[in-house]
Amino acid sequence: MRAFAWLTAASLTLCVFASPVSARVVRMETTVALYDHSEPSIRQAAREAFETSVRGVIAMGFSRVWVDEARVLPAAVVLAMVATDEDDDADETRAQ
Repeated sequence: MRAFAWLTAASLTLCVFASPVSARVVRMETTVALYDHSEPSIRQAAREAFETSVRGVIAMGFSRVWVDEARVLPAAVVLAMVATDEDDDADETRAQ
């Protein structure tokens, strides 16, 4: 019983003093109406979707963002982006 109590106390102590490293990651989709399928119209809708997404990312306080997917539907352009507040150092650590 003493060993169990000691192990529990040691585990709780480690949980309290260990600094958890966590990053917030979100995936967001922005849809912009598309009135015709001409190339300039698609480019303009994609640009609007990108600018709207980036404004949202900045408002939420994320530091990194990248485009995950872009789709042209019959009536809209959908842009999916991933944003995170993870540092660049974490990428180097993950790669090693």
